Amino acid sequence: MIFEKPRRRTVHRVFIHCSASDAKNRDSVATIRGWHKQQGWADIGYHFVITRDGVVHVGRPIEHKPAAQKGNNKGTIAICLTGLKKFTTEQVLALADFCMAIDDAYEHEITFHGHCEVNPMKTCPVFDYREVLRLDPAGQMTRHIKKG
Repeated sequence: MIFEKPRRRTVHRVFIHCSASDAKNRDSVATIRGWHKQQGWADIGYHFVITRDGVVHVGRPIEHKPAAQKGNNKGTIAICLTGLKKFTTEQVLALADFCMAIDDAYEHEITFHGHCEVNPMKTCPVFDYREVLRLDPAGQMTRHIKKG
């Protein structure tokens, strides 16, 4: 998927999430959208969802503020990987590639974070996103992953 920056809002941070379910029948944008609408939200809270097959799906329109990190949604993009503890190689590679595209679009002036960084009650995204994205302590990508 090609990433395009929102035109009508400023973004300075990206948050990584997980869907908190390893059930295969919950590996979709439609399922997550349904959960969020049941909670009274207008739409899915995440801008992008990466399913087990490594496909990056569009969720909430990028021009809209996400509903994903309570109190920390302004100026952010929210990405969710489906799963809780069982993430596929395809998902991890898709996340890295997509985040590199975002980083390039913002000329390396954007930072990447886990949901757990702004909500101490969450362990989300439940994998070492800092290593996957090769983040420095401030959350900036330090190098690109080379494809072999």
